[in-house]
Amino acid sequence: MGAGVLAMSRAGLGVIVLAAGPGTRMKSALPKPLHQVCGLPMVQHVIDAARSLEPGRIVVTVGHGGEQVREALAGQELIFVEQTEMLGTGDAVRRCREALDGYEHVLVLNGDCPLVSPELLAALATTDGAAPVTFATARVGEVGRLGRLLRDAHGHPERIVEASDWQGEGGAAEINAGQYVFDAAWLWAHIDELPLSAKGEYFLTELVWMASRAGTPGRTVEGPAAEVLGVDDRVKLAEAERILRARLIERHQLAGVTIVDPATTYIDADVRLAQDVTVLPNCYLRGTTAVGTNATIGPGTTLRNATIHADTMVQGSVVEDSEIGARCRVGPFAHVRGGAVIGDDCELGNYSEVKNSRVGRGVKMHHFSYLGDADVGEGTNIAAGAITCNWDGVNKNRTTIGAGVFIGCDTMLIAPVSIGDGALTAAGSVVNRDVPAGARVAGVPARLIPGKQD
Repeated sequence: MGAGVLAMSRAGLGVIVLAAGPGTRMKSALPKPLHQVCGLPMVQHVIDAARSLEPGRIVVTVGHGGEQVREALAGQELIFVEQTEMLGTGDAVRRCREALDGYEHVLVLNGDCPLVSPELLAALATTDGAAPVTFATARVGEVGRLGRLLRDAHGHPERIVEASDWQGEGGAAEINAGQYVFDAAWLWAHIDELPLSAKGEYFLTELVWMASRAGTPGRTVEGPAAEVLGVDDRVKLAEAERILRARLIERHQLAGVTIVDPATTYIDADVRLAQDVTVLPNCYLRGTTAVGTNATIGPGTTLRNATIHADTMVQGSVVEDSEIGARCRVGPFAHVRGGAVIGDDCELGNYSEVKNSRVGRGVKMHHFSYLGDADVGEGTNIAAGAITCNWDGVNKNRTTIGAGVFIGCDTMLIAPVSIGDGALTAAGSVVNRDVPAGARVAGVPARLIPGKQD
């Protein structure tokens, strides 16, 4: 290769994500890589950043809690390599040799660095063809537990000194960020030469010293300190959440979303917001939530895996695993859950709850009502205090309510039951048998009202 800088072949790039460590400082039964930042496991953020490079293969090392990690990452094009003994990063990489046989370059990433950006990885994955290793660094005010980079008289990387081995003064320094790109042939030729440390581990950082000693020093790419934050306790987990949340909110704002108070708005990484959405204060948008154009969310609303269509307002309410149509008004204090689908132009008022139901266009349900396991036709009115009694103590049963029905206040619909189109139930009715279309019923149990039928 010539001296000019050129991007390496994506097909020739293999990726290793290190996710085998126990994370003892987290003090948790959950494997460290699976602790969430903005709705995704830390390791998923790292994998997603690596995937932006379109590598030929991504290998994830697993050890502590390996089955949980495999399960959390299932369904993706990943190769898992077991690290049966916790013998350090060098040992973990060595175990991936067979899985990455034939690749020209190897990108190694720590699974506990959820803030690493595609831009930093793209800079790493650019090589001049000479350096056997390129790695990310950052300048920090206090090194803490990070490895300190020492340079030779020519400014080339000479070695990385682990914090436990550093004998000099503390304070500001250039540190190793823990992201590397290796020339694969050089890596596999030298990985077995790593010395065993006093801790009984093989450190990947020793390869920087090997390259320098051989007269072929590595190359560095400096990144922002915030990007290389490794999360190893709950304090850093919260810091990572804060930083990534700010990034996500800014990205949405620049794409045309109004977020009135970023400090009280929480948006997960997989949330999609259309242009001209407005998010008011004290809102939580979680999971795979998607919100359509001109919708208004909040204040005080939680959406979890929810789909909200255009021009809808959801105020002071909770919507989970459900879909709300266009031009709807929901809340305050409504709860929509369990796979409910609300049609266009509906109104769900205060203390309305809908669960696992399909609600047709233009339905109004304004106060203190519950629809569970129900199908409701267009233009029906559900009055205050009406409920579907869908649980008989053994099974959940469905209620079918036709179009243009009036369900009176405090009506109890004992499922399974069907109410025909245009029917009416009087206030306080207990309906335990099907009601024909156009019929009027009242009483306990509800019976046809004499002389009142169409």
